Amino acid sequence: MLTPLKDCLKDLLTTLECPLCRQELERSPRRGALCMACWQRMDLAAAGVQGQHPCPWTAAGWYDGALRQLILQLRRHPDLRLLHVLTDGLGAALPNDAVLVPIPGWKAGSRRNPLPTMICRSLQRTTRSLLKRSRPTVGQHHLNRQQRMTNQRGSFVVDAGVQVPRSVQDPQDEAPELWLVDDILTSGATARAAMDALHNQGITVRGVICLGRTPLGRTR
Repeated sequence: MLTPLKDCLKDLLTTLECPLCRQELERSPRRGALCMACWQRMDLAAAGVQGQHPCPWTAAGWYDGALRQLILQLRRHPDLRLLHVLTDGLGAALPNDAVLVPIPGWKAGSRRNPLPTMICRSLQRTTRSLLKRSRPTVGQHHLNRQQRMTNQRGSFVVDAGVQVPRSVQDPQDEAPELWLVDDILTSGATARAAMDALHNQGITVRGVICLGRTPLGRTR
């Protein structure tokens, strides 16, 4: 009885601060909320931003400016508290029974991008690592859209060692939505290749959840 009470008192006495600038927050925020100045600097949308091209997607914001720098920082130094800030609006856009599938990166071992899996963890939805890379690909920063499509085509397969939930293969309307998860969506080449691998196994994908959507007309 005493330990939970002590924890509650500790929380009440702890000064709430913005996880980015460390400035004291004026009032109790939602979990992981930013101060107003940092929220505006990141240009975040309360319920994320959505679009339909190149596939249905929902992002925390546009991959530009301060948000772009933060995402790149999180790739190098993952911080679940900061991820909670970015995924707060994304969670509001997802059904509670949604199934998330992180898109595996092309780098191996310690160089692998940790964010897709961590985003799933932050969103607290059922997660299944259904995909694996079927062949190597090259970095895409210097590639145009068509080159990216060629680079990623056929680069994923469904991992035979992971059980596919029967519910996501249910053709009825009550089947839960399945979403791919990545940190950035640019040309859509990676997302389309991942979708194709799942579609080949009879799995319908609702769209892509990501932290940042590259502004239209940009390739990086």
